[in-house]
Amino acid sequence: MVGETTEFDGSTSAVIATGDGRGVKVALDCLLNSYATSPLKFRFLELYRVMEALFIADVKSRLMAAFDAEPAVALNDALEALQSELRQITALAEPHQDLFEDCWTLLDGLKNTNQFATALFRRLNKKKLNGEGRWKTGAALIYQIRCAVVHAGEKDMIFENFPDGDVAIKAILPTVERAALQMLGITLG
Repeated sequence: MVGETTEFDGSTSAVIATGDGRGVKVALDCLLNSYATSPLKFRFLELYRVMEALFIADVKSRLMAAFDAEPAVALNDALEALQSELRQITALAEPHQDLFEDCWTLLDGLKNTNQFATALFRRLNKKKLNGEGRWKTGAALIYQIRCAVVHAGEKDMIFENFPDGDVAIKAILPTVERAALQMLGITLG
């Protein structure tokens, strides 16, 4: 899947909505990197970074807009927003609930045959993150995949410990790509 897109095939045009500044540029760079990156876990990570960059850009934009009126409140709100990466991805997922519910559905369909998907759901149950609706659970699953790819602690889920992890990522990658495109304001025609 290196150099491939799951979304642009069959499209004749792409329109990018105007965005504000560096955060959007960083997110677009991550999107482009996702098409040139392998293995799949790193392609997924680049798409996750699109979302992360957009979240940080949004926090900065809200901080700058509110700072002159109430600096202490604006700073406090920005700090609170940055405290939990899981809350960040959930906030980004809210306008795209259908896509994150699709991620849940795809991974739920794998959990009886895929060790990685099973471990993801077990991890969410252990952290009590599995009962807030499918789209929120889908966002939490995306976050847990990101954690499994980047963390290597004794208590962490480590992606490389699951020989079928690529199967799970390949199943959700088109949906994650679609979410990243929508968050960037890219419309395909």
